[in-house]
Amino acid sequence: MSSGLKILFLCEGDAETHDSWSGISRSLVVHLRRAGHSVVPGDADLYGMDRILAGIRAFSPRLDRWRMRHRLSAAAFSARSRKAARHVARHAGEVDLILQVGATFRIEAPRDIPLVLYCDSNIELSRSAAYSGVSEAAALSGREIDEIRAREASVYDDAALIFTMSDQLRDSFVRDFGIPPDRLCTVHCGPNIELDTPVSLERRRPEDPPTVLFVGRDFKRKGGDVLLEAFQAVRQSLPDARMVMVGPDPRNHRAPGVEFLGYLDRDDPDGRERMDRAYREADVFCLPTRFEPFGTAFVEAMLHGLPCIGPRAWAVPEIIRPDTTGVLVPPEDPYALARALILLLEDPDRAERLGRAARDRVMEHFTWPRIVETMTTRMSDIVESEPVQGSERSR
Repeated sequence: MSSGLKILFLCEGDAETHDSWSGISRSLVVHLRRAGHSVVPGDADLYGMDRILAGIRAFSPRLDRWRMRHRLSAAAFSARSRKAARHVARHAGEVDLILQVGATFRIEAPRDIPLVLYCDSNIELSRSAAYSGVSEAAALSGREIDEIRAREASVYDDAALIFTMSDQLRDSFVRDFGIPPDRLCTVHCGPNIELDTPVSLERRRPEDPPTVLFVGRDFKRKGGDVLLEAFQAVRQSLPDARMVMVGPDPRNHRAPGVEFLGYLDRDDPDGRERMDRAYREADVFCLPTRFEPFGTAFVEAMLHGLPCIGPRAWAVPEIIRPDTTGVLVPPEDPYALARALILLLEDPDRAERLGRAARDRVMEHFTWPRIVETMTTRMSDIVESEPVQGSERSR
């Protein structure tokens, strides 16, 4: 296709800001436009009375259960679907293709307009992590999960192509939903900061304390408690070690040698400067996450030249290369985590070497221009092919 595609981009939230999908929607829209495509965003999220009514119907005295029922209920799915349908009706005659984030709503796309999805997870992947207590499925009943699965499956069946953030998710779609491999394409995810952001790869000065960085708002899901326990063991070997934790509310946590910065908004100049300083001052990035469909935080830390420590689970091994760009440890093991941290913090030469390799890996595998190039090739092929929707394309 010689000219750019005209794309209707449907997601939850405003794709022009960092609020939608942790900033991923905005990054994708920006880079699709830079590649020459025309992108019209459509917000399918619920606000006002729609949100209130969905919340009432999903009520549960357990807050975690209420939150998940509210987000993934049939009422919320239907309400989002109606909003998305209005965007489709408004722009159907103007676009070549619909690109939808996730499967929390369903559209009836005109037969001549292909539907493409970009997904980081699905309900079956979440069900497999229910034991952790932190995945979406953990607070739901088996019947509720089965109902969500049926709704998601209807969306997947409509799609001509599904882009996945990980090979793990791609395998789940094949195994759990019976999606043919030729309708799946792993593209991973890029950092939600510009590649030309100034990054210091200089080693810390001998007088600077060895520093660990954690970035994650959901403290329990991201394994913040495991890291705090491990860090106390680190301090026994390295009394000057410090840790900076970005995301968790500082009012809820206290620990020796730990500085809690709270949530930092990159759209705010002060928040952006404080976030960049945290990366500059760190020697290692650590996120012992309990459930991580992908792990964009690792990609962003690697872009800043930091070696990373994460669990040997989920999609994390697709990002971190052991002893090349970082270290993988068993999940829920603060002792193994402490050992890995001590070995890196005690050896700044090794940490620097792994950090430089980490940045190189991001620049080679996890950039939005590379992702959009792959997406463009696959989406152009679909637009130029016979206009058949969903599962019929694989026949």
